[in-house]
Amino acid sequence: MFDLVNFCDLNDSELWLVVRLYIAALIPVILTLYYIFYKKVSYSDSRTLLYSFIIVALGWEIWLTYGLYDGLPVDERRSLALSCAIPIHINWILNSLADVLIIWLGLFFVKQFYKQKSSPFLKWRWSAFFILLIWFVSQNIYVEAYFYHMQLGSNGDLSWAPLQPLGSWYNPVLFKISGNPITFQSQSSWVIMTPIVYCLSIYFYKKTLKDNSD
Repeated sequence: MFDLVNFCDLNDSELWLVVRLYIAALIPVILTLYYIFYKKVSYSDSRTLLYSFIIVALGWEIWLTYGLYDGLPVDERRSLALSCAIPIHINWILNSLADVLIIWLGLFFVKQFYKQKSSPFLKWRWSAFFILLIWFVSQNIYVEAYFYHMQLGSNGDLSWAPLQPLGSWYNPVLFKISGNPITFQSQSSWVIMTPIVYCLSIYFYKKTLKDNSD
């Protein structure tokens, strides 16, 4: 890591961003290997997380990384030091893995809330939905305010993406934290992702029950 700091000439803020991203991306990989090694893999959770990775990657991370439609690639929105430490071709992979960690934690919170109750994945429950929604949006507000403000660029710099359907064409600043704007575009992807994750969880949970009963 120190060689990386010296080679890329990261300042303290950039180093902290890079460290957090790599840690967040590695945690789901390490946990996956752990569950596989100890044969504790949950069919429903693993499928939900796998499909979520694909959806977030195709839904916005690849688009924002490369600026695919009416936007700038990430290397043009951040410093040379950050582009050195987080090469563009793995940027979307790291961020998608970090998104999977967020989703994994959200499912954990829902399960903890329903620990003494019937499963929230047998049918749609609004309380479970709002736990996911509040978690997904609140963490993304934190990320936008304190984590990624150095590479979001100005309004209009981010590409359109399928799960950010209004793109930067309608992207009002909702509010500011520490002088950093919290924008509609960045939050919209997680608002849309919430029912997708919950529906995936319900589908694969019920499929597991059905397969086990056959």
